[in-house]
Amino acid sequence: MSQLRTAYFLLLVVTFGLASCKNSSEHRVGSEFTVYVQRFQDEATKHGKNLDLINGGLIVEFANLKDGVAGLCHYEKPIRIEIDKTYWDAIGKFADADLMKEDLLFHELGHGFLGRKHLNSTLENGDWKSIMCGGDKVNGRSWNINYHGARRTYYVDELFNESTPAPVYSSLQFIADTTGFTPSYSFNFDSQAQAGWPIVAETSYTTTLVNGRLQFKSNSSLAYLVTLNTGVGTNSNFSYELTIENAIASTADQYGIIFGVIPTGSTANNAPLEYFSINNNKKMYMGNRTYYSFFTELDESTIVPNGKNKLKVFKIGNMIYYFINNTYTYCSEIVTTADSNRFGFMVPAQGTVLIDNFLISQSKSSNAPAKVMQAQPLQFEITPMGVETQNSVLNK
Repeated sequence: MSQLRTAYFLLLVVTFGLASCKNSSEHRVGSEFTVYVQRFQDEATKHGKNLDLINGGLIVEFANLKDGVAGLCHYEKPIRIEIDKTYWDAIGKFADADLMKEDLLFHELGHGFLGRKHLNSTLENGDWKSIMCGGDKVNGRSWNINYHGARRTYYVDELFNESTPAPVYSSLQFIADTTGFTPSYSFNFDSQAQAGWPIVAETSYTTTLVNGRLQFKSNSSLAYLVTLNTGVGTNSNFSYELTIENAIASTADQYGIIFGVIPTGSTANNAPLEYFSINNNKKMYMGNRTYYSFFTELDESTIVPNGKNKLKVFKIGNMIYYFINNTYTYCSEIVTTADSNRFGFMVPAQGTVLIDNFLISQSKSSNAPAKVMQAQPLQFEITPMGVETQNSVLNK
């Protein structure tokens, strides 16, 4: 789940504590956790589970856990759950903190009251199959779960019933209607007149045209968001695509496309921007920058490391559909609600990207403007990006 489980791994380690002399009916749940315990109780009842967490024995308390541990479920009588205070406070500063906290508590309560063990299988689209993913890492992948929208419903259903069928959104058969989109903005960067972009050498960045592509080089420790103000609103149905290359990036550097809102004067540290990024380790990420973390991390064989990659999204209704090199890879609900008109790309700190075939199209039903000719003097804008919200959710 969340925007965009790198700095702190969501390690929900389950410890098998020895039974103690404690009162097995003791109920001691910190006030910060009561709402999530009640939700778990309500969901248990809804799913036909006869549990009594409200009146029965349970202890949930803060602790200063070590080694990147976010939560511990001790199989004692009563069940005792420890939650790392530092992690809890950190996720509380970002959008959808409530769902991230619920995810954490539901995982631990699933261990303690449902007897669920870690389950690290995946759905067809690469999403973790269960909220119970965790334990030993799988191919070094983070435990980030896209835990909002329709996915929250599925994950809660699967928590209480492991036989829950795979959700429709997890299919990689693309069935959305993408007909009727009209080009609105198009740049091919074959010449400066067609680039819509000033060619400059600033202290912090430089732009040049290289073999029919726009080269943007960051000379700064800051990453950059390079956006164009358009007449296409993000509340409308649109498609947005470009070809991007970051040939000299480290394998961890993320680069890709962005769209949404950047407040005036913002350094974009928490601007409500949607992003779709890749790296040269063939990883794909998507999310919103107001979130603690990217929604999830996917292994994508279609990515060309250190080469040209065509990234494309369709936004239809409240869904975003993601494509890499013309292959459909994923879908997720849009988070940004403001009707912004910013579209662009993300450049990593000290990174160099090459951009080509920049195209924004809009559904005919959305009153799309006429196609903008490349010779029209439109200019992109640059916003520095400080500390990125590209944390991994703590390893479970």
